Amino acid sequence: MDRFHQKSGKMSQDEIREESLLATALDHVARFNMHPWGMHGVAHWWRVRHNGLLLAPSTGADAKVVRMFAIFHDSHRQDNHADPMHGPRAAQWIERVRLSAGSEHRSADLPDDSLTRAAIVALSDAQFAQLHTACTLHTSAIHHDDPTIATCFAADRLDLGRVGTRPNPKYIPIDRAILTDTVIEEAIARTESALNWTDAAEFTRTWGLAIPDRHE
Repeated sequence: MDRFHQKSGKMSQDEIREESLLATALDHVARFNMHPWGMHGVAHWWRVRHNGLLLAPSTGADAKVVRMFAIFHDSHRQDNHADPMHGPRAAQWIERVRLSAGSEHRSADLPDDSLTRAAIVALSDAQFAQLHTACTLHTSAIHHDDPTIATCFAADRLDLGRVGTRPNPKYIPIDRAILTDTVIEEAIARTESALNWTDAAEFTRTWGLAIPDRHE
């Protein structure tokens, strides 16, 4: 049996409770003493989500994987610098959650929240492999042939303005017919305005948080 293959009758393939996934991700942020609204925190995750969902209809990416990547890809950072292992740590954690399904014995960093566990277990083998690979490689690989993984990379890199780097199409693995200058400029504008561009009510409905007055 493939190590990623798990069965669940508790959540459909299409269902995802993002507020539960976000709460779990923020538990890890707190565990590592990172600021939830720092440069690699919630505002960045929301912009990555937006970027990915904006690109997905054109790239053919799986929107569910994109949404889960946005929440989890930086959730295991231990600092705001390079921290090259943060992606692999997130991927390894997701894998352990999936493999621990049904077990009564879970380590302290695995979620008590049943909705988070169910969402990860409900992923198909292909979706899980995409999420795992995207988290693992999002800072170490430039290109990927899988359109969902490539879209995750692109969604993250379109928000590089927050660390003082202009998104460069050379490092964004999306066809230039999709990754137009307008797409890049609009992504930069969203970065520069923190979350002032977004619908605060939609943000709260989706992630269960209010946008603070001061955020990055």
